[in-house]
Amino acid sequence: MKIWGLIHTWNLRNREQSKALSPVNDSTLSKDHGFVVIQRNPRSGSGAGRKELLILIRALRSAGYKVRMFRSRQALDSYLAVPENSCHLRCIVTAGGDGTVADVANRHPGRPIAVLPLGTENLLAHYLNLPRCGRTLAEVIVAGKIRNFDSATANGRRFLLMLSAGVDGNIVHAIHAVRRGTIRRIGYVIPTLRAFLSSRLNLICASTPDGSQAATGTHVIVTNIPRYGFALEFAPEAIPDDGLLDVRVYHGTTRRQIFWHAIRLKLGLPLNAGEFTKFRATQVTLESRDRTPVSGVQVDGDPCSALPVIVVVEPKSLCVLVR
Repeated sequence: MKIWGLIHTWNLRNREQSKALSPVNDSTLSKDHGFVVIQRNPRSGSGAGRKELLILIRALRSAGYKVRMFRSRQALDSYLAVPENSCHLRCIVTAGGDGTVADVANRHPGRPIAVLPLGTENLLAHYLNLPRCGRTLAEVIVAGKIRNFDSATANGRRFLLMLSAGVDGNIVHAIHAVRRGTIRRIGYVIPTLRAFLSSRLNLICASTPDGSQAATGTHVIVTNIPRYGFALEFAPEAIPDDGLLDVRVYHGTTRRQIFWHAIRLKLGLPLNAGEFTKFRATQVTLESRDRTPVSGVQVDGDPCSALPVIVVVEPKSLCVLVR
């Protein structure tokens, strides 16, 4: 009863949030939107691609756009809160990883977003075929072609790409606990090994509200895109604008099974049908089968609240500039 009470509360909240969204339909931005703001995450990426920010700014100004860059979230929010500053806004550039994109989408729902991938993992940029190139992104912004993707909420918190519960969620929590600045992929190795070897393999149930779809396993992914981190295709059939969540529940009960499952995914080798269950839904609830707290949950590479988690799709609520 407690779970369904939470569902009712979050559904009401999600409906209120969706009223505030005004995503632009798939089309091209008007030429009179001549102002661009950049939200830079100074912690993202190795720093090697930051020169691309200067290239992007120069290219946009050469094309006649006014550009402002912000490190502070509060400063950008205050700037866009002034109607005179926001009425001619063309887009918000997110210079960072997937977490930066999600953060901007949460703070400014419905605004067109352009992605400059400077993070360690940039799944959205990979899907959109956007390289770490300021000149390329400037061309995309000038062209103004946009597409509306689905996003989702987890206990009321908006995320863009995927949520997962299990070992990888514990790894994300472990990395964020020790992170003090920018991080390279090599920086994932020790926290990943520690979390992988020490994580408890909880039984997690994923189910739709009416119970028409349900499965139990040790690892659950709820996603809008086909590829996961490190190019693992956990949900190759996922479509980011179909109004549905793709749910994949892995049934392996040992770390060795989980490890070899990931290896076979990476190598494109066939999987046994009994290894996992997959289904699609507009809403799914994740909870621990033994009622113990499970904190290994992540969204878009950032820690999320512990189970139980209710995930609800928000169709075409993310407006992104594309090539």
